[in-house]
Formats: sequence, C-alpha cells, structure tokens
Amino acid sequence: MMDLRQRYGPWVLLALATVLLASIPFLGDRYALFIAYFLVLNVAFAQSWNLVGGYTGLISLGHAAFFGIGAYAAAICVITFELPLWVGFIVGGLSSTVFAFLISFPTFRFKGIYFAIGTLVLAEALRIWMINWEYIGGAQGMQFPIGIGPRLSGYFFIMLGLAVITTGLLMYIMRSKLGVGLRAIRDNEDGAANLGVDIFRTKLVAFMISAFIAGLVGAVHGARLGAIEPYSIFGAAWTIGVVNIVIIGGMGTIFGPIVGAFFVTILAETLADFSGIHLIIEGVILILVIRYMPYGLWGYALKLWRRLPLAKTRGADA
Repeated sequence: MMDLRQRYGPWVLLALATVLLASIPFLGDRYALFIAYFLVLNVAFAQSWNLVGGYTGLISLGHAAFFGIGAYAAAICVITFELPLWVGFIVGGLSSTVFAFLISFPTFRFKGIYFAIGTLVLAEALRIWMINWEYIGGAQGMQFPIGIGPRLSGYFFIMLGLAVITTGLLMYIMRSKLGVGLRAIRDNEDGAANLGVDIFRTKLVAFMISAFIAGLVGAVHGARLGAIEPYSIFGAAWTIGVVNIVIIGGMGTIFGPIVGAFFVTILAETLADFSGIHLIIEGVILILVIRYMPYGLWGYALKLWRRLPLAKTRGADA
C-alpha cells in the first residue's frame, strides 16, 4: 500500500492540480485567467531551472538567455520565414538547446559560484549583442503578425500543457538512471565520478533538457506578448524570479516549484501597485525561507505532514 502511494501519489496530485487550473477559464473572469497564465508560465519555467539547480546542483544565473532565445527564434520563424506558429515554438526550444550545448563546454569547466557567474556573464553578453543586432530589430525588437495566435485562453492551455508535461517529465527523470546520476553529482561530484557516472554527459543532458523547456516557454510567451525586445525578454529579472520561486517553494522537489510559483505569483499581483514594497517583502521572505525552511515551503509542509498520526508514508522527492 505504501509503495502504491509513493509511486502514484505524485501523479494523482499533479492530475488534481491540472484539473483545478484547467477549470479557471470556465469559472473565473479574464483577470483570473491572466493571473493563471502567469502562474503556469512560472511553473513551467521554474521546473526547467529546478532540473539543473535543484537536482543537478548547477546554479545557473543565465536562464533568461534560453527564455529570450526561444522567443526570438519563434519570431524569426514566423516573421521572416512565414512558418506556422507551432513550428516557431519547436524551433525556439531547439535553438535554446543548441545554445546550451555550445556554452556547456566553457561553463562546465567552472564549479559552484564560478559557474553561476559564468552563466550570468554569458546571458548579459548575449542581451547586449541582441540589442545591437539590427537584423532582428536591435533595441526596437520584433513584432509578431497581429492575430497570428490564439486568444489568452488558448495561450493559457498551451502553457498549462507545458507546465504539466514538464512536471511529469521531471517525475520520470528522477526515477530513471539519469535522475540517480544527477542527484549523485549534486551531492558529491567526485564521489559520483568514482561510482562510474559520466559527469560531463549527465550534466549536459540535464542542461539541454532544461534549455529546451525554457526556450519553449519563452517562445510561447513571446508570441502571446506579440512584440518582444531584448531589454525585457533577456532581462535578468526572469532568472532572478525563477530562482526565487524554486528556493521559496523547495529546491530539488517536484512540487516545490509549483508551490513557489503560486506563492510568488499571488504575492506579486497582490502588491502590484507597490513595486518597491513587493521587492522588499519577497526578499525578506526569501531570507526567512533560506534560514528557517531550507527545503522550502513544500519541504516544510511535508515535514509537518509526516508528524501527523495519519501520515504513514514517507514520499521521496515529491
């Protein structure tokens, strides 16, 4: 009975969360749909970062580059080559994957804080280059054809699908040989190498999968915006936001990014008229979580649940 709960419990939780979110367009108004869209966007993007940051131990501060590349690749496909929008989405994800492959060779030579700084520098350098690349509009950016995509509800369901698929993919990966290797690298890279784990290849696979997801998310969001420019779409705020979401929710857990996305999205919308206060409050919450709840809100909730008499199981990596 316990094995069944541990094996299928996360899938049941994911299905319930999916049904709940999918009902919003039918039960809520346009404002609720708008908030729900950003919620599922944050979930999908956070899960992509969680794969490398939470499970592999690679603290990437350059995920905004993957996000922006996906958006621009989709725009070029649709505007320049007049390809269908769905092709642009796929090309956006693949373009980010190729970029991740190329930068992995220099960045994987660094460890810890040096890897984080290296990814941040590369992302900022790419942003500056995109600002000065006139072929794609330079600082003015690019604009998708008017009316090319679905309405907001359509983009919501596309992004919801990405969030669900990404979360399900992480569940599968963490129960696979790849997941074992990723966690071994995170806990002790030298020990993992001694046990026969191919460090570079394992990191590379996780990095490329993460980049593909981030590129897809960026491509879909860029199309929904209709107009993109490098100052915002490559902005470090995307990376900072996703790191905050994962840390607050719970790094290295499946449902931590979902909880973190819900918390941060609602907090940001509640304090939308007080941007300065919002940043201060989110910063204080982040510090408190790191200090008193190192496994995030989801990890703390699991800890409380396991203390209850009714809790008979101990789920791993939920």
